[in-house]
Amino acid sequence: MPKQKPKITAEQDRSEVNEIVWKGAGSNRTKAQQEFNDALNKHRETQNRVRDVESLIALVNQKYMNEVIPEIEKQKSYAKKRFSLICEILIEEKISLGKSQREFIRRFLLDICFESLNEDFDFYQNYLELLETKSERMERISKKKRTEAQLKKKFGLDVDLDDLHRTDFSDEEEKKAHEEKYREFREKFEEYRSKFYEDSYRDDQGKGKKKSKAQLEKERKIIDMEKLLSLDINVLFKNLAKLIHPDKELDPELRAKKSQLMTSLSGARDNMNIAEILEIKMQVDELIPNHQTEVSFNDSTIKRFVSILKNKIRDLEQTIANRLFSHPLLEDYQGKNVNADSIKKYIEKIVKENQHISNAFAKEVENLEKNPKFLKDMIRELQSF
Repeated sequence: MPKQKPKITAEQDRSEVNEIVWKGAGSNRTKAQQEFNDALNKHRETQNRVRDVESLIALVNQKYMNEVIPEIEKQKSYAKKRFSLICEILIEEKISLGKSQREFIRRFLLDICFESLNEDFDFYQNYLELLETKSERMERISKKKRTEAQLKKKFGLDVDLDDLHRTDFSDEEEKKAHEEKYREFREKFEEYRSKFYEDSYRDDQGKGKKKSKAQLEKERKIIDMEKLLSLDINVLFKNLAKLIHPDKELDPELRAKKSQLMTSLSGARDNMNIAEILEIKMQVDELIPNHQTEVSFNDSTIKRFVSILKNKIRDLEQTIANRLFSHPLLEDYQGKNVNADSIKKYIEKIVKENQHISNAFAKEVENLEKNPKFLKDMIRELQSF
């Protein structure tokens, strides 16, 4: 490969660009070399942000556990109280309701039962039996039996769906016995579900349209780029390995540092991680300033490195997003900036919204307890939606 223009020392160059790989005065650097420096610095910044994410997650967890969860538990308590008060008013006919009003609120309560069975099976199951008509109950039981028969045919195991969703246990021992009873079923079901999604994904991929010439050409270029990258990585690896091989170092302290770098270099080579290899090259240049790595690349190769670094940056950005937004408190976060201040403001907003919901539930409970006729106002409001 053609050599680059003469380099000046790392110390001289560092005053112009912070720890760049392609060393040389600004006027001596090509556009491709400068783009590489910018991409590498951006890659470093993004790596630092990945590390900073952990402290943000710690902050989010603290706020979630100390401020959000208690408020949600309060809401659940008020919601159950409100639910039981409405059921009591309806079932005991404490107020006069029209036929359509009675049916509307009965269906509303039934929907809550079905939605909340997994949350507190025994509590809502009791009300479910009180709210259902005879035909609805028979249909539900019939559907339950059909489902249990299908599960037995599929997994070869007897399953009582009501028992499966039990939540009340007299002690920890009874809870563990229940878990053990359905352990095999849960394992088989989870295995089946995972395979189902994998097969669905494969089917979707297989149903794709025939690839166009442009797509095929793009894939060919990617394969060619990977081949060229492999050659570049081997050139860098061999050059760096000669300088840092610990077996050739007599100084114990330097040998330890070289050994650590050699381990990192081997891992980066195995993973085809050009960004990490170039970072190691910079560390080697600093560790052995009088034996700079004599490796040069033409602009075409450097541009390929830039493209790879940009892909690495995108992957890191996705890692940040996945790590943060998989948290239940941040799944609806829409802010452009992801930092401690923006996250704090967002959490404060969530806390206030939950407090508002809790207060609304508390007020409804208070009104229902004082005056059962308040239920009519609730029905009108619910129907307006």
